[in-house]
Amino acid sequence: MTPQQLADRVTRLEAEFIELRAEVHSSRKSSGMDWRRAVEQYAGDEDLLNVFRDAMKLREADRKRTQQK
Repeated sequence: MTPQQLADRVTRLEAEFIELRAEVHSSRKSSGMDWRRAVEQYAGDEDLLNVFRDAMKLREADRKRTQQK
């Protein structure tokens, strides 16, 4: 590959990278619901906290049962 061909390829790849980066950035904005927003939305939700408590109880029971074997 000649130096000119390499330079042309790098230029094309840089342009493609810029396009892809812009797509990713815009899709993140348009999705609206990333994990931080989900955490904020459900922070302090008593029903969800109860689900987490029950899940932790089940997990702890599984640990104890596994350790007994």
